[in-house]
Amino acid sequence: MIRMKLLPRRLQVLLSTATLAAAFTLLSACSSEPEPEAAAPKPAPAPAKPTVAAAAPEDETKTFAKAVSDGKPGAAVTIRYDFSGKPTVGTPTELDVAFIPNAGVDSLEATLSGMEGVTLAGPLTASFTAVEAGKPYHHKISVLPDRTGVFYITASVNTEIAGSTLNRTFSIPFVVGQPVAERKAEPEKDASGEPVEIMKAEEGPSQR
Repeated sequence: MIRMKLLPRRLQVLLSTATLAAAFTLLSACSSEPEPEAAAPKPAPAPAKPTVAAAAPEDETKTFAKAVSDGKPGAAVTIRYDFSGKPTVGTPTELDVAFIPNAGVDSLEATLSGMEGVTLAGPLTASFTAVEAGKPYHHKISVLPDRTGVFYITASVNTEIAGSTLNRTFSIPFVVGQPVAERKAEPEKDASGEPVEIMKAEEGPSQR
């Protein structure tokens, strides 16, 4: 081992400086901590989807005809109806009757009846409880006409509103075949075929 005191002064200074530099380098390597990795950028939030309003339910009775009420004000129910086909003599046709309660109606009962020339088949009474306003309640029967003409079916409806009963009568009109319209009486004709004009008698001057 070379003793420091035997080395020249200049060489001693160089060795001391090199030793100190190496020591500082080793100390820095041991005490330094690794730099944290750069955080990955957060993905941009997806654009919010536009809110689509719920579509209103389609009116299933929009093609139905409307029954005729008895004319009294304050009907608590509306009646619409639809035949499965054109009513024909001797052929039963299905009739779909839709009872549509108004606001405040708790329940309703209906009785259907026909007129002479029409035979009804199926349940002729209907009852609906805990009804919802504006919702159609369907009831189907069979209609059998026995001749041509203009007919109607009567629907008598009782609605229960806050413990009180309200009755209304409706008519469901329909046509079977092509009814023959009443013709006006033809005027009398003369021998040439021309209509005879009837002259009113005029009063002449009175004779004394």
